[in-house]
Amino acid sequence: MNLPIAGVEIMGWQLILLGLTVGVIGGFFGIGGAFMVTPALNVFGFPMAYAIGTDMAHIAGKSIVATAKHRKLGNVDMKLGLIMVLFTALGIEGGSSLIMYLEKIGRVGPVVRIVYMVLLFGLGAYMLYEYLKFTKGAAGQKVKDAGTSGLAQRMQRIHIPPMIHLKASGLTISLWVVGAVATFTGFLAGFLGVGGGFIRMPSLLYVIGCPTTIAVGTDLFEVMISGAYGAFSYAYKARVEILAAVVMLLGAAVGAQFGTVATKYVKGLTIRLYFAVTMLLAGVSVIFKHISAGYKATYEPALNAWAKATSGLSDKVAVKDWLLMNKSAVKGWMAQQSDAVHAANAMEKMWNNYSGYLMLGAACALSALIIIKMVQGVMHERRLAVQAKVSVEE
Repeated sequence: MNLPIAGVEIMGWQLILLGLTVGVIGGFFGIGGAFMVTPALNVFGFPMAYAIGTDMAHIAGKSIVATAKHRKLGNVDMKLGLIMVLFTALGIEGGSSLIMYLEKIGRVGPVVRIVYMVLLFGLGAYMLYEYLKFTKGAAGQKVKDAGTSGLAQRMQRIHIPPMIHLKASGLTISLWVVGAVATFTGFLAGFLGVGGGFIRMPSLLYVIGCPTTIAVGTDLFEVMISGAYGAFSYAYKARVEILAAVVMLLGAAVGAQFGTVATKYVKGLTIRLYFAVTMLLAGVSVIFKHISAGYKATYEPALNAWAKATSGLSDKVAVKDWLLMNKSAVKGWMAQQSDAVHAANAMEKMWNNYSGYLMLGAACALSALIIIKMVQGVMHERRLAVQAKVSVEE
């Protein structure tokens, strides 16, 4: 399959499989999955800007399907979601403004990756700790959810008017608490350049106090809106490979159904465990990406200087676009460089591939596990239905 916008040749089944696996995970956790799809597309040969833009377009379509399914199951708190969208927009503007400042001083890449690592490892470790704490205290008992965290209980005791009642979530909380959480998660989403699902879902759980399935469904509702905005923004900048996004969406539409249905059969506490492991693996992937960027930094200044001299451009973004559109010229420049530059370029690609393959492998394994859990749950439900029918007949 030829993708002319991104300048990539790829097998269609690879995109369908990627869409299917991340669709399952997104429907199950209530996230867009950008931290999985973007590095995988990059490994497949997509330049990073096109990988991000294409992923945003795919997320927008997939989230519509998953949100609709979650709403049928009663997992979406529309009132909470709409309130959070408004405050999230404010936070995104603040986060993107900080990114612009860091870009001016040339520190955006390292700072974003370090913040990413801290967040992913922090969230993963905390959720794993919560899982172990609750399972240790519930030996021999059937646990459906971990209940409300201590932080959420303290947040719910803040009675600054106006107070809002969230019927679907089963709680009453100050509008300003919800606004503060949404603004902060929006700031992080704008700063990191993602939909923010992996930040927002734990916030809904541990800060606001939503039940796990409600947190998943409501988060997806917000991802749907932010994904649509991101897709439009990247499409306007001609950074979306529409054909690839549509092909991935074919797999994601099916996968999202599986992931959403699986939440009906998997305990809320177990969902938190799977999410924690996913965050920790994503953190390792970002470490690999950080190592890759370190090797690139050894020759990137010389490459950019050559590109500016050759193209006559001076703007950083314009130079980056020129490099993307003139791959053969870049290869010619690289061929004239020293062995040290060649070695650094090879190491950069190797660690970048490690990062992408780790997330791609994790996505495939996790989606397979989720589907297995769903099938087991459906079969168990049918067995119970048959037994109930036999009991009635007797």
